Amino acid sequence: MLRKPGICQKPVITLYETPAYAACGIAVGAEPTGVQPGTGTPENGGVADEILFGWQYEVLEEKDSFYKIRTHYGYEGWIAAEEYVSMESVGDTGVCYDAQNSGCAMELFQVCQNIADVLEAERVQARRITTLYAGSLIWAEKDSALGDSSAAARLLQPGWRRVFLPGGIGGLREGYMRSRFLEPCRGQERWRKWAPQRSEEAFRKSIVQTAYSYLGTQYRWGGKTACGIDCSGLAFMSYFRNGILIWRDAAIKEGYPVHEIPIEQAKPGDLLFFPGHVAIYLGNGRIIHATGHPESSCVTVNSLWEGEPGYREDLKNSLCAAGSIF
Repeated sequence: MLRKPGICQKPVITLYETPAYAACGIAVGAEPTGVQPGTGTPENGGVADEILFGWQYEVLEEKDSFYKIRTHYGYEGWIAAEEYVSMESVGDTGVCYDAQNSGCAMELFQVCQNIADVLEAERVQARRITTLYAGSLIWAEKDSALGDSSAAARLLQPGWRRVFLPGGIGGLREGYMRSRFLEPCRGQERWRKWAPQRSEEAFRKSIVQTAYSYLGTQYRWGGKTACGIDCSGLAFMSYFRNGILIWRDAAIKEGYPVHEIPIEQAKPGDLLFFPGHVAIYLGNGRIIHATGHPESSCVTVNSLWEGEPGYREDLKNSLCAAGSIF
């Protein structure tokens, strides 16, 4: 079995259930017939997941010019071989080494803005190089390097940070992003499968705030971005962006931090499970979730309490479990 480490160097790469679906390039969001929206796994294969810029994975198998990969959070799917980029060519060590040799002190950052452009210069009128999504990882100049007198470093316009993409002279291409769209990241070890190192109250509040940042985003099968997201994608990204790895699908899986709790003990930020569906609990009977329901088909807020705005009787009657990392 292959064990080739790779890294996503596109804004988004779609993972498919089978090589056949990867070959067809089935559109993200095309839900197979006979499958309830939001289940996360189609019956006969199809879109499985999305990985974002800077995320690492390993190749498990090669078949007919397609690679079966396992993401750094344990999910598996198929990508076209041409989308594979080896860690040897663009990995953490190589990028950091090249950048340091150019005279810049570098640090890995996570994109914290739902949609963020990388521009050719530190001004809003500059040409766009690419667009990244929240949760993406990118190397950028450290604060300590800004304003450095070395030949490679120069003072930037306030509110901007110099970032590095693959390509260009020496294997790196410079770009610029708004500083507030980035937050320091210690690498992929920053994500844990256990409780965060901060207060429970603060963590729960942050989970809810992150979920709300996707409010109104269209439902997209297998999606994980503000361009389209599904139910388990919303739950995953809300936790991922707060440093915790949970299982990608709408289920409680052994080996991941979410464990079952009595439904009546659920608190804001916990997960509520339905057949083939998952939502984030807001408290007072309210949930936020990505739903393919014809009346909304987006990230929306509903209630499980009769008489409240957005009441969904079908969800109230099908609620089957609650999960928490606490």
